[in-house]
Amino acid sequence: MNMNIFDKVDEKLFRPLTGINKRKYVDILTIIWDKCKRMPMYAIEKSTIFDMVEDYFCGLDEQVELDIEEQDETDGNIADARVLAGGFVRRLKDTGWLTEKEGEYEEESKLAINYKVVPILKSFQEIISPMIITYKGKLFKIYSMFEHISEQGSPYEGVLKEASEDFDNLNQALRILSASIEDHINNLTQGKRPEEVLEFFETYEEKIVVGSYHRFKTNDNLFYYRTSLYDSLDKCEDVLMDALVADYMDAERVDKAEATVRIKELITKVRMDIEEMEAIMRTIDDRHILYRTRAVQRAQFLLLSDGSVKSKINNILQYYVNQINTKEDLYEDDDTMCQEIFQVFGQNYIDSSSLAKPVKKRRSSPIELMTVIDELDMELVEEKNRKMMEYIKNALTSENVNSFANDILKGRMAVSVGAVFENKPDTLAKIIGLYTYSQTPEREYEIRLKDTVVESNGVRFKEFIIEKRKG
Repeated sequence: MNMNIFDKVDEKLFRPLTGINKRKYVDILTIIWDKCKRMPMYAIEKSTIFDMVEDYFCGLDEQVELDIEEQDETDGNIADARVLAGGFVRRLKDTGWLTEKEGEYEEESKLAINYKVVPILKSFQEIISPMIITYKGKLFKIYSMFEHISEQGSPYEGVLKEASEDFDNLNQALRILSASIEDHINNLTQGKRPEEVLEFFETYEEKIVVGSYHRFKTNDNLFYYRTSLYDSLDKCEDVLMDALVADYMDAERVDKAEATVRIKELITKVRMDIEEMEAIMRTIDDRHILYRTRAVQRAQFLLLSDGSVKSKINNILQYYVNQINTKEDLYEDDDTMCQEIFQVFGQNYIDSSSLAKPVKKRRSSPIELMTVIDELDMELVEEKNRKMMEYIKNALTSENVNSFANDILKGRMAVSVGAVFENKPDTLAKIIGLYTYSQTPEREYEIRLKDTVVESNGVRFKEFIIEKRKG
């Protein structure tokens, strides 16, 4: 049977937050939490808490109404702020938000936030002031841990478990971003005139979308980290499996068989986390497009309904459209209320007062004989063909990139691209091609990125090793 939250906390816990003074209780809990959250055992002197709550009631400058339970706690005395403070604090203690700690020798007794409700208080703060997640930084941290997992003395506890928890936080933050886009767009456009909304969305892509998440996925981060993470997970399933299992057995106190199963499940879970992250990013893209489009369409509608001349003309045209049911209706006389405002003529309506000018019909003319061209310059043709063949040979096609990779390997297992560029600086375009085609299925090579940076011939790029593709 699954455990319920009320198996852990007092069943009366939420009663103060459902009465007529719920906002005051949340304010008081916030005041106490801000003071206690960095204290040992979340505890401070009882008199300090009473002083803070008394100051809170003095600052309200309003008549406080009490429910039945609060009247019992204060004996109905609402004039004395100290009595009110004591009654509210005692009720928080009686319902499980606060606990009393006996003082040491000659020390005053203390009140503490109940450690069981700390996650609830944190969630209150998170709703009011959401924590900003730096997606790129979080992903870089995961990538860095996996890059050095072979050097880690505790690869399970220090890397795999930590990365799994970080992915949970990262994907949760991305899901919240995806779910909040509609409210986000509404808040950004609330109170703005239609013209301001349209002007705002001209810069929205650059200032909001790119700044919030777009750069995280469009530069080489997501592509590069994803590839590297999958490679690291392959190593975890292969050469690092024994070390991971041993560390799991030591940390979780289980036998080898169970540790092996748990490690494999955790590796699979991290793979699925990466795939989930990509799916959420696609959803964020779709929702941004959807809600931005709706906001712009709403602004355009309001712009055409604001009583301006443009709006009035639009309304008249809409009225005409509603009167047209068949093609013949286009040619009937206008006997509506609009006839005194202006008149609409069909496209081909021609008379002395027509708005359209008669169109002159084009007359047929004899076909002119084709002039005889001079004989082609064969040297020029050959030169053009030679340049075309040279272009085709050097073009960054998959075939040419594979050929270049085979040329620089020349039977060797691996070659530093930095060394190739230093000796042949004119191969820069082909080196870029190696990186560009490094994930295509028809490639005949693999690349392995290094942490070092190549600086040669006025160019700076991240070093990578090219290797013959296996299989």
